[in-house]
Amino acid sequence: MLETRKQKSGEHRWQTDLETERTITELARVLPDGTIAAFLNRAGRRTAKGHTWTKTRICAFRSQHHIACYRDGERAERGELILNEVVEELGISKMTAIRLIQDKLLPARQACPGAPWVIARTDIDLPAVRAAIDGGRRPLPNDPRQQTMILQ
Repeated sequence: MLETRKQKSGEHRWQTDLETERTITELARVLPDGTIAAFLNRAGRRTAKGHTWTKTRICAFRSQHHIACYRDGERAERGELILNEVVEELGISKMTAIRLIQDKLLPARQACPGAPWVIARTDIDLPAVRAAIDGGRRPLPNDPRQQTMILQ
């Protein structure tokens, strides 16, 4: 005799992969549902049934997995900025901010490659960050093929 476990109500074979679930969980604290759907679609991620993501599907996924939704002002309350806000706050270019992150002078995190960088507001005042941008001493790329022009 063969015995199997009966599926519970709501259980089925369609499961979204854990990486996508983790990504949605992290992005839900930073971005609204429609933006999360667009990001996942650009990244080539699909639902468990192979469909593209929509705002409604993200909302349903969050609801089923008890993931809180994004609300305006939430990042500010937590003292977090995204890359564009850091650029405005420091008065630097986006590429300079990215170099600061790549050189590990400005601590930042991403839910996955291509996701928005999230930076703690307190980290933009770190001495290493201020030293790199004050006085026009912006971090230069580490490409040996690129030469510096000194104009007098």
